[in-house]
Amino acid sequence: MPLRTLPPNAITAAAMAFGLASIYQSLALHDGPLAAWFVLLSVLLDKLDGSVARAIGGSTEFGVQFDSFSDCTAFGIAPAALIFSAAQTGQPAVWGPQATMLGLPAIGVLAAISLTYAVMTAVRLARFNVMTASIGPYLFLGLPSTLSGGLICSAFLAVGELHLDISHPAVFGLFPWLLLVNAVLMVCNLPLPKFKVSKQPILRAFQLACAAAVYVLVPMRTGFAVVMILLLGYLAIGFGWLGPRLWRVGAAERRLAAGAP
Repeated sequence: MPLRTLPPNAITAAAMAFGLASIYQSLALHDGPLAAWFVLLSVLLDKLDGSVARAIGGSTEFGVQFDSFSDCTAFGIAPAALIFSAAQTGQPAVWGPQATMLGLPAIGVLAAISLTYAVMTAVRLARFNVMTASIGPYLFLGLPSTLSGGLICSAFLAVGELHLDISHPAVFGLFPWLLLVNAVLMVCNLPLPKFKVSKQPILRAFQLACAAAVYVLVPMRTGFAVVMILLLGYLAIGFGWLGPRLWRVGAAERRLAAGAP
């Protein structure tokens, strides 16, 4: 393989390593905050490897597939392991071995939710790889796994940062269901615009400021509530307005190219 492919693949390998470290922290050491932080570091690296590959001409089909394996580990298995472990330790009365839910062992329900999330992440990544050419360069269909993992883990860390009681059902009880909602969103057909730097100076400055804030706050292990709000804002604008608008424009262009009225 050409030497220019090594830097982006090394970054991808580092992202996978952080994902594996997160799984270990969740299941073996039960250190949820550190596990969640490792996932957010993987998010930063996931965005970096593609940029480096394009900048040095190191993009390869191998790199695309390797990136998907890394994403499945860091944004599929690791968040599922985090919530599976944290729900039992943070709310044993609700999700512990002795608890029941809907007449079933609660830990079994939690395991099924976590497994569903991990599997849907793999399905989403495989689907993205085979549908990218037909979707085009400006849109995702469904919630990207990177954003899903980042949203779950930034929300988890924001709870601690805001000094909320993680054992309170109203605080942490929603996290397993957030896994389930994100699992559905990852494989749905809702259009979401890709993050592209705008040509308009004011909007471009805002986008770059947001990106810089994330790359500064996450390594410093602070400002996770800000990161969560930025991700939620992007998803709300993307799913609620810009994604459907770009989809309609693209559909009109495809009909015009095909000669349809």
